[in-house]
Amino acid sequence: MRFSVQEVNQAASGGSYVCIFDAEVEWNSGGEISVSVETVEPPDTELEYITEAGKAIRAGAAFVLEPLDRGAAIRITRLVVNHVDFKPSRFTLYAAREFKKLVETNA
Repeated sequence: MRFSVQEVNQAASGGSYVCIFDAEVEWNSGGEISVSVETVEPPDTELEYITEAGKAIRAGAAFVLEPLDRGAAIRITRLVVNHVDFKPSRFTLYAAREFKKLVETNA
């Protein structure tokens, strides 16, 4: 299963964020949720941002999957990090939204 998130809000009010990533998901029965990141834009992105985005995406998936005792291997095939408007909470929110959709369509 695949999904893409492309949510951007850039405004002068300070609530700006850029949340862009593509993911492939394989369900597992063990309840374990793992995340790996393959490609990052820009390529020189600091490891801290990549790690935080991965943790945030996992948290969003866990919010939906753990109560259902479901697991998934999540492969982020493209992660875009905007250093200025990077908000891990947005990655959590949008990952949860997408996993909710996946669970509902693949129940």
